Amino acid sequence: MLAARDVTKRYGDIIALNRVSLELSRGEVFGLLGSNGAGKTTLMKIFATLLRPDSGVAVVGNADVVRDPLRARRLIGFVPENPSLYDKLTGREFLNMIARLRNMKQADADRGISEMRELFRMGAELERESDGLSRGMKQKLAVSSALFHRPPVLILDEPTNGLDPRFAKVLKEWLKEYARAGNTILLSTHVTQVAEAICDRIAIIHDGGLVALGSVKEVCAKSGASTLEDAFTAIVGDS
Repeated sequence: MLAARDVTKRYGDIIALNRVSLELSRGEVFGLLGSNGAGKTTLMKIFATLLRPDSGVAVVGNADVVRDPLRARRLIGFVPENPSLYDKLTGREFLNMIARLRNMKQADADRGISEMRELFRMGAELERESDGLSRGMKQKLAVSSALFHRPPVLILDEPTNGLDPRFAKVLKEWLKEYARAGNTILLSTHVTQVAEAICDRIAIIHDGGLVALGSVKEVCAKSGASTLEDAFTAIVGDS
């Protein structure tokens, strides 16, 4: 459902991604790990059609993100690392706006909003304007906007940011069930315990290159570590 083939992206003299290749299957939760500035967000933005690679190919489903970005966007739900909401829209108004942009029927939108309300225990907060909401509540809305239309591909950049442990757990369990239903999830995280808990496979990106790829057990075994945190440190080092 997602594939990158020799994807390279530069910012001036800085190589953010250096010929990165990977492929994600249906029903898979795939985690991207890396230090700040490693290239994780750049790769996710390329898949989300927000950046164009300088060379190589990135595909969502069977849609090339450069040649057919609109078709690619129809397949994805995306949460950026620092999501933005509309301050003077209520949570419900924001989600309904997303539904209209995606040409959802109102009945389907209402059903999806109700599911998210129950999932994240959003009550009266859903009827409040966004500028009066807490950081965690804003994150719940941002995540909900990517999930509630049930796209076949989810691209989530640090999705548990701002969520307390209860709702981080709720989201992780939901994502595992969603993948088991045949959907594909690409997420980045700085929390190795999140990757250990829900990812079928992971990739570690360092200085724009892919330095490890496989299941958590495989990556740990190759580095001689007992935990993913230790494996990450061994692979990336102090740089």
